[in-house]
Amino acid sequence: MYTWTRPAIVATTLLAGCTGQIGSPTPGEDRPGDTGTTGTSTTPGPVVDSDGNVDLDGDGNIDGQGIDTDGDGQIDGVDTDGDGQIDEVIDPTPLLPPSQCTPGVIPATSQLPLLTNAQYDNTLRDLVGVTATLPSTVLAPDGDVVDQRKWERYQATAATLAAEIMADAAARAKAITCTPTGTGEECAAHLVADFGSRAFRRPLTDTETAGYLELYANKDSLTETGSFDEAAQLILEAFLQSPQFLARPEMNATAEGDYFALNGHELASRLSYMLWGTMPDPSLLEAATAGELSTKEGILAQAERMLLDPKARAQVATFHRKYAHMGAGTRWAEYQRSSDLYPAFHAGQIPAMSAETERMFDYLVFEQGGTFQDLLTSTVGFVNADLAPLYGLDAADFGSEFEQVELDPATRKGVFTRAGFLSAFAYFDRPSSILRGAFLQKEILCEPIGAPPPEAEGTPLPDDPNLTTDRQRVDAQTAAAVCAQCHHTAINPTGFAMGSFDAVGQYQPNENGAPIDTTAEVPMDGRTVSVSGPGDLMTAIANSPQAQRCYAERWVEYAYQRVPNAADACVVESMAANIVQGDYTVQQLITDLTQSDSFRLRALEQ
Repeated sequence: MYTWTRPAIVATTLLAGCTGQIGSPTPGEDRPGDTGTTGTSTTPGPVVDSDGNVDLDGDGNIDGQGIDTDGDGQIDGVDTDGDGQIDEVIDPTPLLPPSQCTPGVIPATSQLPLLTNAQYDNTLRDLVGVTATLPSTVLAPDGDVVDQRKWERYQATAATLAAEIMADAAARAKAITCTPTGTGEECAAHLVADFGSRAFRRPLTDTETAGYLELYANKDSLTETGSFDEAAQLILEAFLQSPQFLARPEMNATAEGDYFALNGHELASRLSYMLWGTMPDPSLLEAATAGELSTKEGILAQAERMLLDPKARAQVATFHRKYAHMGAGTRWAEYQRSSDLYPAFHAGQIPAMSAETERMFDYLVFEQGGTFQDLLTSTVGFVNADLAPLYGLDAADFGSEFEQVELDPATRKGVFTRAGFLSAFAYFDRPSSILRGAFLQKEILCEPIGAPPPEAEGTPLPDDPNLTTDRQRVDAQTAAAVCAQCHHTAINPTGFAMGSFDAVGQYQPNENGAPIDTTAEVPMDGRTVSVSGPGDLMTAIANSPQAQRCYAERWVEYAYQRVPNAADACVVESMAANIVQGDYTVQQLITDLTQSDSFRLRALEQ
């Protein structure tokens, strides 16, 4: 039976050679930075925990419950008195102004960024083949602090996983690549060296090796029978709860100017978790050992190779889901529409609409080698029998699988004119110019539009019979001075340009027998742009330096796992300058993220 000495020896093994502070600059679901990352150089902002509670002033005390007024997944204000209304508005993180770019400045980051829960699952999948369940479902939510509860969950999960690995022949064979003979010491040493180097994403130090071998040497007192299998399970458990596994340590102390250069294995880890969301593969580890990641050219060669892997497509898909605010718990999921007003709609179309959008992102980035502009202007669609009626096509001409089609360039340019976005940003019985316009301004143009005042949320549409169109009613609804500044200058015009789509994404050229007015003066790039409809609007956004810079900033946030900050401004600006040329592919943007000094260098936390 397990004795009291076991946890003490395991703890000693885990902490051998472990220095630095554990911290995880984990991005939020839709907007990185709302988890209050410590130890990073960020723009000031409120700290939001996993339950949506907000610490406005950073004193460690909760000031109220966050409220998302427009359903975009971003908290717009705080209810400080518990009445369900916003009492204090949270301004969204603004687009970084060019003046913040200071060449040569590297942002400070944690030396021990924790694996996110998604990275934890992916790593176990590739390390031992765990795919039937997602181990992270029993872990604490993503965050940068390892408190007692979080640590206990890591320990319990490691124990469960170690037992499951030993009980599953395939997982065991992947974890233990030797057959024990005699005393089993030789195989135990192989297990520690082989599994350990894969789990830690680097070779073990002599001290670490000795610590894990000590577990085997003490197997008689640490396990019930002292068998090889019991000892191997204990060693696996120790590896899987080590900070060297749970985090991505960056401890190299080789100075490069005012900063520290990451070593090959640290760079390999950065590459793999940025591009794949998981551990390095053998080729990447071999390149690290051979010193091939010591130059930007060597890093680029690996990045280009890695983009060909399906894991990269999955990682890019995750980015675009965040970019479009898709997924469970967002406006894209589980909504209803009036069957009387929209007979072509049924609930089964909802997952198909999300799948079409994801298929379009993937096609444009990886199959077409597309640019940011292509994401906003492509007329390619992917339609099946479920979606055909929403695009004015005959369902009888399609089956259950998606088929590539060309859609009307006057109306159906880019991902935000597809049924998925248009249906998600609408109401039960009508489209919503406000939801669509606010999303495009805030999330695609990075325009810092604040939250509406508390009393605005319940303002009904006027029922004045003289207001015969939705456009007139929405303008009247938002006519109050406190609303008009944002709505009449930015939100409404942007949404009105999309007015020829109904609440399920069908094209509707007329309303009450009259043509729908989709002309608008839309603000972007510090001026207003005249557009005549959805296709014209998407072309304008695609050509907008503001939208291009916003897309670059979103990628920097996602890839580097930190909120916008002055030290990353130069990277954003460099990529935005490339996007504006029109032939800069999304794949080039992604690989260029590996070429910045802030990717291969580390600054100490203050």
